[in-house]
Formats: sequence, C-alpha cells, structure tokens
Amino acid sequence: MTLAEARRRTILELIDAQEVASQARLLELLTARGVQATQPQVSRDLRALHVAKRDGIYGTTERITPLDHLATLLRDARSAGPHMVCLFTEPGAASAIARALESSGLEGLVGTVAGDDTVFCAVDDASAGNSLRGHILGIIE
Repeated sequence: MTLAEARRRTILELIDAQEVASQARLLELLTARGVQATQPQVSRDLRALHVAKRDGIYGTTERITPLDHLATLLRDARSAGPHMVCLFTEPGAASAIARALESSGLEGLVGTVAGDDTVFCAVDDASAGNSLRGHILGIIE
C-alpha cells in the first residue's frame, strides 16, 4: 500500500468515526495518528475519495441517494439561456444534487458545476434545458 493509499484510508476512517468540519482539523487528526500530510495533499485526497461537505461536515458522497430523494434540498430551477439551467438548493447541498444529476443519465445533460447552494447545468439545447427544468420543478412540487 502506498503512502497516499494509507493516508486516504485513514481519512475515510476519521470522517466515518467523527464529525470533521475543516481540513485543518483533519490534518490535526491525521498527525495524531502519525500520518504526515499537507493541506494540498488532504484537499486532493478528499476530491479523489469523493468526500464533500454537507451541513458543514465532511462525508462521502457515495452515500447520496437518487435525485428524487433529494427533493427537500432543492429550492428552484431557472433557465439561464439556451444551454444552461441554474438550480438553487439548500446551503451545502449543491454537490449532492450535482452528483445525483450526473449519475441519473438525464438526456441532454452535458455536465454540472456545483457551488455551495447553486448548480449550473450545461445542456445540449433549449429543449433539453426545458426538460431538465421541468423535471426538477416536478420533483420540488
């Protein structure tokens, strides 16, 4: 096992065992376990492990449920031109929504970019945008 693999395994153990709210705290916990790491390494590890913050706490995004089950986290969907739909979510939920969208296989969805409470959805054309927007608004209702 490489050092990176061992460090990543330890990161998963730590975030599963306790609430970790910052990379600085994660670095402290790693150091306490005798694992040497830098903040950039931890940041890359979190991304590679599909770990994201939800309600201020790190957790694996693999636990995310399908899009329909995330309805309570969605607030609105607005068209932003012929190739873009903006989704508005509860704070901290955008990454979960984006991941669920991308894994859903919705026709016409090219990709997503998630912030904290906003997801930009790139679509093939206006028809795909209208379809996505309608789908999301249907879930919200």
